Amino acid sequence: MRKILPVIVILVLILGGLLWWNGSQSVRTQQQPQDSAATEAPEAPAETTPEPPAESPDEEAARAEREAAANAAADAAADAAAIAADAAAEAARASDQTGLPEASEAAQEAEAAAEAALDAAARAADAAAGIASDVAGQVAATGEAAASAAAQAARDAADATTEAADAAVTAANIESLLRPDGFDAAEVRRIIDESAISDTQKQTLHRLVETAGDNPDLLRQALERVKEVMQ
Repeated sequence: MRKILPVIVILVLILGGLLWWNGSQSVRTQQQPQDSAATEAPEAPAETTPEPPAESPDEEAARAEREAAANAAADAAADAAAIAADAAAEAARASDQTGLPEASEAAQEAEAAAEAALDAAARAADAAAGIASDVAGQVAATGEAAASAAAQAARDAADATTEAADAAVTAANIESLLRPDGFDAAEVRRIIDESAISDTQKQTLHRLVETAGDNPDLLRQALERVKEVMQ
């Protein structure tokens, strides 16, 4: 019995050790997935930018039409601005040759008209740029407003061109009227009456021109005198 007792104790210890080892292994196995889940955070799904919806064929055609209209209006405004600038240069040349306030005023009007035409052309270009940005994805109403602005700018440039041309014609007419070969008594009388000089000077010039009559030399001197007084 004494010999068996140590054997039994050893077996009990071995059995207890086996039970303890099995229990620890089970606990360790259960902890490993939890630890792995705790240490490895799931990756967040990558964010994707949604693509803008594709335009329908009708929308694309309308957008292309607006862009073409804006570009055409910008070209028309630029052409009108160039014509207005030429008219302003012609009016300035006539003003330099006559030296009269009326001609100078006409040249200033032509210059102002040319500047208005250039501004209109710039607005038309901005409108065309607005159409281009609309193609890049802006609201369709922006493109329509830009096309309307471009068309209005072209009309403004055309009006400014007409004003500049009229001013140039006025300056050229004054120049020709104050030369013996282009003399027109009624028009010269009107120029004198509308000038910014005193009534006494106006009466003197009227008498001077009337006295010269059809004599080319006297008329030339009288018209030169008119220029001097009106400058």
